[in-house]
Amino acid sequence: MASEAKIDRTVVAAAELFMRHGFARTTMGDIARAADMSRPALYLLFPGKEEVFEAAVVHLNRLRLAEIHERLGDAATLGDRLFTACDLWLVQVFDLQRTTPDARDMDDLSIPVVRRVYAELEALIARLIAGSAAEMPPADSAELARGLVFSVRGLGAVAADVDDLRAMTRRQVDLLCRAIGRGG
Repeated sequence: MASEAKIDRTVVAAAELFMRHGFARTTMGDIARAADMSRPALYLLFPGKEEVFEAAVVHLNRLRLAEIHERLGDAATLGDRLFTACDLWLVQVFDLQRTTPDARDMDDLSIPVVRRVYAELEALIARLIAGSAAEMPPADSAELARGLVFSVRGLGAVAADVDDLRAMTRRQVDLLCRAIGRGG
């Protein structure tokens, strides 16, 4: 059985490669070299590049969500908490895509693991909304979270730069907070 340390080392190395070169341009040989192992050893850990990619996306999402949870303690209002989550997740992805265009694979919604990590972000935002608006049914919180996540993601298509997207995200969060009567 493969050691957890080898798997972790491989996933971290693969994540860096996928973010730099994208899925198509990253090979199993590249991943093996970056993880300091042979290709056959890599294939003992993962049957193919798709499985390594999935593990890398899950790993990066886990890091991003941990950072969000760590920073939520500093956020006093619902608006601040929602902005923190959107900024650390969606704005970071936007920034990565602008600085490293090949990393767009990491945000391709046609890939099942990417849809799953978006669902995790939606669930986190829904919990934040529901926790601040106890009278709101959970379904409404989930719908509002989905709307916020994908409106901010869509704003990336017209944002001039990261600061512009950050400002538009703040406005979107403020609008949502006002709509549910929770201020900004």
